[in-house]
Amino acid sequence: MNITLEDIVAVQHQALNTLPRKIIYLMIKRGEEDSGWTTISRGAFSGATTLSRRSVDYVIKHLMSVGLIERQKSADNTNAAYQYRVIEA
Repeated sequence: MNITLEDIVAVQHQALNTLPRKIIYLMIKRGEEDSGWTTISRGAFSGATTLSRRSVDYVIKHLMSVGLIERQKSADNTNAAYQYRVIEA
């Protein structure tokens, strides 16, 4: 999953006004499977953005609060990873 500078520049949305927000949004969008959901760990987001895991959580919560992404557990147990998908308007 390569994200180019052109991809980052092309994403224009008022809520995507920082580079980490754009990178996380594009990671979710590019990772979508046939079901529309993708499983990406906080560690993967953290590594791609060089943010701490807590900061990644804040970015994800922001993207959910403005209606750009959705999040769900991938299984019923408490240790299950989250799945994400982009909400297309």
